[in-house]
Amino acid sequence: MRLLTANHLICALMVLQVTGCADDSVSLSEQLQAPVPLVTENRLYVASGACYAGGVATSTGALTVSTFDAETGEFDRVLVDYNRTSPGDAPVGIIDYDVDHILVLVENVSGRRVDLVKKDGSSLSTYLINSTALSAAVRKIVFLPDTSLLISKSTAIEKFSPARARVTQGVNPYINAPAAPCATSTTLISSLVSLGNEKIIYAHAGASPNNKLGMIAASGYALPADCLTSVAAPTTTALPTSLLLHSSGHLLVSYGSTTAASNFVYSYAVNAVSNSISGATLAYVNSAAINGPSALAEHPVSGDVYVANGNAAFNTIEKFSFDPASRTMTRAPGQSFIPSQLYTRCVSDMKVIRR
Repeated sequence: MRLLTANHLICALMVLQVTGCADDSVSLSEQLQAPVPLVTENRLYVASGACYAGGVATSTGALTVSTFDAETGEFDRVLVDYNRTSPGDAPVGIIDYDVDHILVLVENVSGRRVDLVKKDGSSLSTYLINSTALSAAVRKIVFLPDTSLLISKSTAIEKFSPARARVTQGVNPYINAPAAPCATSTTLISSLVSLGNEKIIYAHAGASPNNKLGMIAASGYALPADCLTSVAAPTTTALPTSLLLHSSGHLLVSYGSTTAASNFVYSYAVNAVSNSISGATLAYVNSAAINGPSALAEHPVSGDVYVANGNAAFNTIEKFSFDPASRTMTRAPGQSFIPSQLYTRCVSDMKVIRR
């Protein structure tokens, strides 16, 4: 008969604590090999960096990526403090990369780049850097279905292949200064989303009549015909700041403005086959709750929508339910979901990610 060592006894006690004694027929070795269920939680990842809020005055960002409980709004932790990296670093975009990492788009006139950040904050490394492509203020980052990257900057949208090689139209960026009907000039591409067939919708926050949304062909923009359709902002004073392709299929667009009544969220119907953006519907307006919105995010389970207020007098994050039938939003009762604090100043991007 083989005697159990002290290590065997310790292991056995640990197994009993985890699995209990419900089935004595399961061997010790089988219990030790059985996976222990992981607890996953939805976290709201918030980039406080260099935001655009429709022309309203904004606070100086904390230059951090932090996390909050997506259900309660409770602060969790600072994932990355860019004050401790290169001077001038400001996180402006976030996307979920894999089970362990996120990608963070970093604006810095001395070296714009994309960082690979561990979800527990334990490591950070450079994922992509290209000074030729990232030659103007970067704003948003999105994945295409084939894991290519799109990065918007002031006047253009750059594309990088899964191998991180720059994809161009001749000598120009993938989408470079799209002409009418998308715009007569392109000066501030504030946001973008990718549709399922890789067509692209972008927001342009120029002065009227260039405050509009444009849909671009999946092949990028090389000719005027590659601008498939466009739609003007609801008012001449409303400037589009952020786009969210909701899981219901509707496109949500936040608009900011120095005109209080032009701070709102609109919903649109999108048809990626017939190339249409239609049915503009006022989803929410109340300048006491939404003022200078700078970022949108969706809860992946409930479909709730988060709106960050970049206005320096607000610096809050609000939570709304979204009704796909009426295409309207209802604000969660009570005070702001996340009241003003250091890590909600000038929110440039948000994502709800399971951790």
